[in-house]
Amino acid sequence: MPEEPFPGRGPDGEEPDSSASLPDGGNEGGQGLFLCLPAGPADLSGFTAGTGTPIAPGPLLAALAETVAGDGAGLAKVSEDCLFAIMSGGRRMTSWGTWLELAAMRELALRHPASQDRTDRQKRAAAGSAAGGQLAAGQPGAPTGADQETGARSADAGQGGAGQGGAGQGGAPAAPGDDGGGDFAGFVADEVAMELRLSWMNAADRMTYACALAGRLPVTFAALGSGLIDPVHAKIISEQTDILSAADAAKADPILAAAAQKKTYAELRAAAVKLVLKLDPDSHERRKQARRKREAHVRPFREESGNAGLIARELPSDEVLASWQNVEQRALDLRAAGVPGSLRELRIRATLDLLQERDSRLAAGPAPGQGRDQGRDQDQDQDQDQDQGPADGDGPPDGPGWNGGPDGPGGPGGDGGSGPGPHGGPAGDGPDGRARPAPKDTGPVLAALVNLTVPLATALGQSGTPGEAAGFGILDAGTARDLLAAAARSSQTRWCVTLLHPDGTAAAHGCAPGRHPAPPGPEPPGPEPPGPEPPGPEPPGPASTGTAPPGTAGLGTACSGGPGQRPPPETRAQDYLRSLQIRLTPITRGTCDHQQAETGYRPSRKLRHLITARSTRCSAPGCGRPAARCDLDHTIAWDKGGITCECGLAPLCRHHHRCKQAEGWRLEQPSPGVLQWRTPSGRSYTTTPSVYPL
Repeated sequence: MPEEPFPGRGPDGEEPDSSASLPDGGNEGGQGLFLCLPAGPADLSGFTAGTGTPIAPGPLLAALAETVAGDGAGLAKVSEDCLFAIMSGGRRMTSWGTWLELAAMRELALRHPASQDRTDRQKRAAAGSAAGGQLAAGQPGAPTGADQETGARSADAGQGGAGQGGAGQGGAPAAPGDDGGGDFAGFVADEVAMELRLSWMNAADRMTYACALAGRLPVTFAALGSGLIDPVHAKIISEQTDILSAADAAKADPILAAAAQKKTYAELRAAAVKLVLKLDPDSHERRKQARRKREAHVRPFREESGNAGLIARELPSDEVLASWQNVEQRALDLRAAGVPGSLRELRIRATLDLLQERDSRLAAGPAPGQGRDQGRDQDQDQDQDQDQGPADGDGPPDGPGWNGGPDGPGGPGGDGGSGPGPHGGPAGDGPDGRARPAPKDTGPVLAALVNLTVPLATALGQSGTPGEAAGFGILDAGTARDLLAAAARSSQTRWCVTLLHPDGTAAAHGCAPGRHPAPPGPEPPGPEPPGPEPPGPEPPGPASTGTAPPGTAGLGTACSGGPGQRPPPETRAQDYLRSLQIRLTPITRGTCDHQQAETGYRPSRKLRHLITARSTRCSAPGCGRPAARCDLDHTIAWDKGGITCECGLAPLCRHHHRCKQAEGWRLEQPSPGVLQWRTPSGRSYTTTPSVYPL
């Protein structure tokens, strides 16, 4: 009789003799590494470099790596050869993990084809759902009110980017040259985004990539799953071949998949470019035109350092080179006019001047020791470090407002405008031809048509709590104060105040009528009083002067009390808030009493501000679109009993406004600002009111 695989216990429940515990002192047979391996062939020779075939990613490789490395402490005890094996094995596991994610995304896309999405939309359109929150604002038959906020009238992200490629409403486009494998239903990418904590656009791009890689490049996709190439190799192959037809992509696929196993990223990219041009000589021109049409853009962005940047992509080459030449020439003109700085710094100033239609040469004035005619006639071939007056015709174009401020002196089209004009007079000349003082540069002007959210303590210089510019990002305290000063220079800026609960959510909100100055900045350091104050009242003196610290550009200071005394911080804040003459309205949370409810479909400006102060971004999970650029959506459609109230409205970007109306989606607002999303697959996600920095 064969021996039982698991011998039973003795009659008294004791362990059988063969399972007796080891005596004290450890394993009599010596110490060693004991490893439980998964079922199947276990050739371990490929674990170390240079011997055997590398172990494919999977349970065996994962078990070996976990046994050797553990929580990381085991790495200190292994040889360098084993360390290289762990590195290589980890990369192969990363490739397999990426393959697994992409394979699942492709399967989801196959289950939700775009044709089904289009059929559903046609059925809904035929049903004539045309009122309330059931249509995107601005469509025929939809009320043009709350769902068409200022800034949302133009197509938002839901109508561009990945949503435009013919994959259906809000969906991802088929990859260029694809045979339809990247065409999936509109809002399935939103389910992926909520699950993986991505933006819907990133999720749509990821799903499109998964479909293109698996459908058009199956050999490359299989090599990724086998750990033979890493995700960057696969991405390079996909990007370089996306312009090819399906037939040419099939030819390039095995060649590039094999090359990727032996080449660096740069070598693979070069090989892919050569192969694509060999297979399709016209592909380069088609790609250039397609990218220019689909991806050309100019936008600002926030640098990781806290500074800002401007980026322009996919523009015509001749236009870019001509523009750069113009920037270069303006930088040389600034140097010749005596503006200090290196050529790199002057290029920056020239770019900002051209974009803001101003001229820093006017503020610099004539170079020392130079007359107007001398500067104009000086040979441009002389040393560029020598001062030189600006040449005719190099000034800013005619038009109001070019000098950087609505109230700034000078400027073409203003009183006594300076700068070259139709008469050819040099910049800085008056009507009689005599030079006059250059206008003072008051700094940039920023019309706060988007929200600048700055804690009052930060604006007063009493805190380093960051602020935020909607659509731009986080602002350090100094930058926030500078932007407030720039906003105060614009007549279009309006000031609002939001009070906060201790948890950082909005408690009350109000807006100041008319134009107001920026909050007073931090107190500049002043001289210490020489001694005790003499008895008796003293007439109030001017605020102390000194070099203002960074972040105080253009901000005034508040002063109260006698000389040498500074007002308490709360006094300056109270004085400023009192000067705004704001009437604050509480923002409802918890149970709504409907005090702010309105009878019409379109909410008033006051109600809009309460909603967007409570929820500063789109109320969909993971969406960062500022509320000022969103639709105010009735959570329950207006024509189905929804109310225009704090508990019935929420900001949704145009894409998520349509997503909410799609088949299978459900959105509820159990309390003001708390939104519960339920996807067609049955998963639930909740968003809550915004939390401001404290």
